[in-house]
Amino acid sequence: MPDLHTLPDGWRPEPAFRNNGPNDLAIERFKLRELAEGWPMYRDSCEWENLESIFAPDAYIYTTWTGKTFYKDFIAASKAGMDKGAFIMHRCLEASTDINPDATRAVTKLKAIITQRFVLDGCEVDADADCRFSFFFEKGTDQVTDIAKDEWRARYVRHWYEKDKLVPVNPTKVPNFDKELLQKYPPGYRYLSYCQEATMNLKVISDLPGHRREGDSANGKAHDALYLKCKAWVEGGSIEF
Repeated sequence: MPDLHTLPDGWRPEPAFRNNGPNDLAIERFKLRELAEGWPMYRDSCEWENLESIFAPDAYIYTTWTGKTFYKDFIAASKAGMDKGAFIMHRCLEASTDINPDATRAVTKLKAIITQRFVLDGCEVDADADCRFSFFFEKGTDQVTDIAKDEWRARYVRHWYEKDKLVPVNPTKVPNFDKELLQKYPPGYRYLSYCQEATMNLKVISDLPGHRREGDSANGKAHDALYLKCKAWVEGGSIEF
């Protein structure tokens, strides 16, 4: 078992505020939470114009089923998936934002549950994945001219996939699984991956950030790497995914 109480050295953005601090930054953090919570609300309700309003013109999104995707392509893929029967919902939980003192860069971490319904072996099931969204926000300024001045937009959205489970809709009907295949998927999104590949004719990305407990695995290393990307972003650095 890895040390669960230690994050990668230097993970915490400095200087930055994440609670308390000046009132004007508290208002900015409120705006960012509203944007972050817009993803689940807008996407699940097919409010596509509102969903587009979250993102910068060159924004990219990463999910298990799309990989790295331009945000407009993600929206198009979401529409197409719904037309084919994909049924994905989200439940928002807590949120916290690290923001720089100038209020030009921020990262909002939003805890959420991704829940997707599938039919496996004639049984309806919900795959519930506990995750943390990570929104890399930037504000329009004299230097950032592709975003309206004083407005926030997301440049990137990443996730930590921390644990998941499969819930039968009818508790008297449970599907059969290929247990050997199931164990090949990442621990943090194992059931979600299994169901997506079994029903959606796609290959799930296997090395997405997981939980700290995954240690030196690909998913554990990606967990630490994403923390360091968040730090670099808030501190004004240039990042690549």
